[in-house]
Amino acid sequence: MQKLILLSLIFASLNNFAQTPKAIKLTKGQTITGKQSTSVDMNFGMGTMKTDNNTEMKLKVIDENENNYTVTITMTKIKMSADGMGQSMTYDSENPDEKSAELGEKAAAKLNIPETYILDKYTGKLTPAKEEIAEESDGGMFAMPGNQNQGGMEAFLVIPANLKIGSNWSDSVTVNDLTTVKRYKWISADKDIATIQVTGSMAGSSEQEIQGSKMPMSIDFNYSETRTVNTKTGQIIKITNDGTMETTLESMGMKVSSNINTASEYFN
Repeated sequence: MQKLILLSLIFASLNNFAQTPKAIKLTKGQTITGKQSTSVDMNFGMGTMKTDNNTEMKLKVIDENENNYTVTITMTKIKMSADGMGQSMTYDSENPDEKSAELGEKAAAKLNIPETYILDKYTGKLTPAKEEIAEESDGGMFAMPGNQNQGGMEAFLVIPANLKIGSNWSDSVTVNDLTTVKRYKWISADKDIATIQVTGSMAGSSEQEIQGSKMPMSIDFNYSETRTVNTKTGQIIKITNDGTMETTLESMGMKVSSNINTASEYFN
């Protein structure tokens, strides 16, 4: 009887560990559709502004080798609005009358144009395949929620092997002068679907283009989010993110406080 009890305890302990894959599982030709909505409330000290950004993208697997997938990310729909500081602007890529709107000029330039990335099977990291995309991505706005390709950047999550529910892990990356730190906690699991809680921060300095001029700025961004992920494939199903950010335009001495809420979903 004692042996049976001991064996049952061992199996119970083993069942608490998820049989997570060591790599992301995709197939050549597979397409994933992503939808992301972001709402930002900004306080400039002398006024406020609210922006809403809704995008759709398609991620397609075009090639595979031992360590990586080659994928394309294509923005297919963009809808944006900004209201505050005495101005109101909108842009909708599906509305022909707004294709030349000032708010959407840069966004429209990337619409329906595939950009190629290398997806690391074992880390989930996406790296631009072309240098010109990489140069764009070095700026702070590329890493912030609501960026045009951010939905593709967060489409996968590899849970480290041999972790169990309740486990914690972390990672960090520095791009130019911006350091991003993410801390993960495995909250629960329902069959193949795991719920992961993430707390993150991004701090450092970058440059922002304003009216044709590049201005240095410092960034202090903190957020919490919940992710659901398919443990068999490493594909994210849904992300909800709430964050606060302090941005200081150094040359102007202007500090901007922002509340940021983002929701993302992915479909096969």
